[in-house]
Amino acid sequence: MIGSFGIFVSESGRLSYTVSLYLATSSICVTGLSPVLLSELQRSTQLIMMFLIQVGGLGIITFTVLIGVLVVRGLSRSTRLASFVYEATDAHFAKRTRDKKSEQQSGSSLSGKNKTESEASYVRRMLLSLFNISLSIEAVGAGLLYFCMPETDRLPGTPSRFFLSVFTSVSAFNNAGFSIVDDLSFLAKDPLCLLIIQFLIVMGGIGFPVIIFIEKSILEIIQKFMGKIEAVTETFMMRRTVLLGEDPPAWYIFIIATSVRLEERLEVYRKELFGDANRMQMAIIVLGSLILIHIGGISILLIEYDNIETIGKMGFTEKLFNSFFLSVSSRTAGFNTFDVTEIRSATYVLLCALMFIGGGPQGAAGGIKITTFFILILYLKNVIRPQARVQAWGEDVSKNSVAISTRIYFLATISLIVFMFLITLANGNKYGIETIFFEVMSAFGTVGLSLGMTAYTNDIEKFLYITLMFMGRVGTFTLLIAFTGHSGLGDLGGKDDGLKIQVG
Repeated sequence: MIGSFGIFVSESGRLSYTVSLYLATSSICVTGLSPVLLSELQRSTQLIMMFLIQVGGLGIITFTVLIGVLVVRGLSRSTRLASFVYEATDAHFAKRTRDKKSEQQSGSSLSGKNKTESEASYVRRMLLSLFNISLSIEAVGAGLLYFCMPETDRLPGTPSRFFLSVFTSVSAFNNAGFSIVDDLSFLAKDPLCLLIIQFLIVMGGIGFPVIIFIEKSILEIIQKFMGKIEAVTETFMMRRTVLLGEDPPAWYIFIIATSVRLEERLEVYRKELFGDANRMQMAIIVLGSLILIHIGGISILLIEYDNIETIGKMGFTEKLFNSFFLSVSSRTAGFNTFDVTEIRSATYVLLCALMFIGGGPQGAAGGIKITTFFILILYLKNVIRPQARVQAWGEDVSKNSVAISTRIYFLATISLIVFMFLITLANGNKYGIETIFFEVMSAFGTVGLSLGMTAYTNDIEKFLYITLMFMGRVGTFTLLIAFTGHSGLGDLGGKDDGLKIQVG
């Protein structure tokens, strides 16, 4: 509401409040759908939208973490709900729970005050990790785009070029899909810029637990490498000292001391990173993302290869890069480098499927999430070839993860059917069912791709899309918990000792 009022005031009444609310919702939900051209808005309005995009990208994760701590502090009496929320924010919840029980059995349980301080410290460190990672990646992306963007009449002067770079980087990392030059067609022949934007989209869409896992792994590798270099150097200098009878030179002592301090700081920083994914979740998201990107990219290339309205007039290299760019963007971001209203029917179906699946949990992506889709595939396999437990690569998957995945899928499907019906009624047969379905999938998946219908929707349709974007961003299962006060999982029977996988 504050964002919509800011946009309304910034435009001095040129936009109706309904349109302002639509833009604010689309920004905070990082959807990217807009009934007006962003290039025609005031710079102050664009700044407000960029701020809302940033808040929206981080807000849902922050909200989840804070709710988790509030629940654990005792604001809810539901132990099952408390466990669910912590599982949603911490992939290592089961291990931490076992460690806590072990401490209690050994008589080393924390006092109430220490427990509260520990929870507050956990939240601070988690949020600090999220903000540091987000701002660092966005800053690097903005810098690279500033120097890589080709000269064009859309960038009149350095200030506009700088702002476009920052806005595009923030929009890409938070998977919003907004562009202040309306589309990215001017980058269609610039593979380097397309790769940078794809990297930002993927990093924002795979989820912060995976990003933190990757960062911790890289830091661990750097620490080990520095340790080996330090050991080799120390051995060499000791032998030299023994043979020549000389004291180690001052530069050697300085290098060793600096290396030790740097290694200690890296270790402290690595331990400060909270909320990383477990290896199973990491494998599912990375492997699933690669498979979906390649299936989408190759399929779009083959389907649209000779379509002169999309990529048909491009050279092979440009066709390849633009096809993969749309594949990456369609899963969550919504950027486009050619006119998507001219895509063929097969591509249309493919994009709808990618929008529905989305990206990784606890990230800026929408959809039901890759982990949810992966667990559903495993569950279907288990139905065809019955086993006692759903397994992934020989390990049992948590019953909670399976149960939550099925609920997310059915809630999402039911929501889409209901909103398809309501929007079709409100539309009054102005557009075909295919166009409406595409727009609904784009709004629910917080993608932002449009077949041109958004600009011509009436107020009733706009409010329906606003509701759908909000549901897609927050999640149908999260909304169910918010309204009912419990996860609805009930007694799953027996000990749930399977591997926890964060889902949508």
